[in-house]
Amino acid sequence: MKKSYNRLTVEGDIQTKWICGCFETVDGFFKFCTQHSESMKQTIEAQIDKLDMTTVVEEK
Repeated sequence: MKKSYNRLTVEGDIQTKWICGCFETVDGFFKFCTQHSESMKQTIEAQIDKLDMTTVVEEK
């Protein structure tokens, strides 16, 4: 049985909203608009690689 994860505040309590539509919720979740979504994804992935923040997870 696979459990799914759902964040309750994706469209909930917004702390900061930018003109383009990107926003951050009060619990630190960022949601990016269609204009910035791909570039922010690439930026975040590059930073994760730079900081060597990945680990291998073996599925059973």
